[in-house]
Amino acid sequence: MTGFSEQALNELLERHRNELRLHCYRMLGSSHDIDDMLQETAVRAWRARASQLKPESARAWLYRIATNVCLDELGRRRRRCLPFEAGPPSVDVDLATAQADRESWIEPCPESWCAGVSPDPEARYQTHEGVTLAFVAALQHLTATQRAALLLRDVVGLSAEEAAQALELGLEATNSALFRARQAVESKLLGNRQARLSTPSSAVPELLARYLAAWNELSIDAFVQLLHDEVRTSMPPLALWIAGKADNIAFYRPMFAAQRPGSFLALPTAANAQPAFAFYRSLGPHEPQRLRAIQVIELRDQRVVSIDHFMLPELAPVFGLAAELGQALGEQFWSGGRSYLQDCLAHQAKERP
Repeated sequence: MTGFSEQALNELLERHRNELRLHCYRMLGSSHDIDDMLQETAVRAWRARASQLKPESARAWLYRIATNVCLDELGRRRRRCLPFEAGPPSVDVDLATAQADRESWIEPCPESWCAGVSPDPEARYQTHEGVTLAFVAALQHLTATQRAALLLRDVVGLSAEEAAQALELGLEATNSALFRARQAVESKLLGNRQARLSTPSSAVPELLARYLAAWNELSIDAFVQLLHDEVRTSMPPLALWIAGKADNIAFYRPMFAAQRPGSFLALPTAANAQPAFAFYRSLGPHEPQRLRAIQVIELRDQRVVSIDHFMLPELAPVFGLAAELGQALGEQFWSGGRSYLQDCLAHQAKERP
């Protein structure tokens, strides 16, 4: 018998599950349906298992299959982006009339997907650098072939020959797609790496603890102190965003004032190699707090420069979050919120390569 046995194939898929999951996420920009892409990859691998005779090329073979699953899917989808790339910022924000479109926007991915994924020595991007929202957004501006070429070469670390084989292109065409992709992505990310390093890692826990407290204590003054002058807020799936500190303060001040004490709770999590918070809210005094959004933030110059508030409660199972919290459980979480945040940050630092 040639090729993989059923057991060997299942072990191979399990060993590479998280990195294949990240690959599909980067290709598509969505996270809620990635398990469907993994399932289709497994089905195609099963059908083709007899053709794979060299164990040393098994990883490249799996990436070839997963890439083609995503390319087929991209043929049926429109390009995703973040709201600030789709139009000008809004000054007069009317949430009641803002257009909502879940299929247009990039979705966040949980930090847990990075677990056990080590960067290939040939890769140009580290695992966590290659999953930030800015990087995923930059990828969406590429053609499907360019996107796949860059990911296979610069993130996965495949050789030029392996990438060409995966794309079913000649070596020259693959290298041309890669060259154009590198130029486009680097221009989009210009200054982003330096900005991410502008806040010392030693300062991050205190900043995030202050940010968490500002939300949970509904302190608009404490919140405002943490905002960068160039801060921007987006709220996918709403097609709007707010730019600059003054307009953000004008937006958040009535929002904080409208919250009923005890109805609102933010809990720390992590997404896209960035700090993130799960936002729970109760609509009544005797109602449980239900997940309303996952908020991903970016720091620059020891201030919050970007707030992407993904109002997508259906992502709860993707992030391993409870869909709702009882009031007692919510209070228990917040009573230890600061130490919990410290533990989260320490764990993330340990897991990063």
